[in-house]
Amino acid sequence: MRIQLMMAAAVVLLSAAGATAQARPESALIGTWKSAPDELRLNTDFDKSVWGANATSIRTVELVVRSPTEATLRVVKKVVNAKRQTVPASTWIEEAELQLGAAAPGVADRLEHQVTVTKAVRLFPDDPSYKWPLDGLQVKVVTFTDRDPNTLEVRYDTPDGRGSFWETLKRGATATPKAQLPIPKK
Repeated sequence: MRIQLMMAAAVVLLSAAGATAQARPESALIGTWKSAPDELRLNTDFDKSVWGANATSIRTVELVVRSPTEATLRVVKKVVNAKRQTVPASTWIEEAELQLGAAAPGVADRLEHQVTVTKAVRLFPDDPSYKWPLDGLQVKVVTFTDRDPNTLEVRYDTPDGRGSFWETLKRGATATPKAQLPIPKK
């Protein structure tokens, strides 16, 4: 009897905790969400032979939510040289059209939104006629009930796992590192 009462109390407490986490309306996602640049130094001998010394690979992610059910995810990857100039033929763009659905409670304060990838393609700006379909791409979008409402997470999973990642995006202005401003001379 004592164990049954303890189990009932635990169920009530867990149910109450789940009831307090309320989803934001899906319209709260509408807008542009951007990541800070994810930079990776390319310093192997092979990297140096292809990209030059002190090159860096940079990935940025942007999610544009046009309506409660439609969004576009854009991942831009490029390599910059030691002078921070984009290396020719190093840029590619992966773009996915998404159908968004309802949010379901996840672990802790996570709200996991249903996402269906309706079309995904890799584009190369240096050769606009070339398009590579990204069949099997999966995307997850997570928001939070008890954290900054201007932050969400995107999980990007390729069928073979290569190039998969998760990224935190912020609403609105680009989350780029701030440039050091020169000190004015007197």
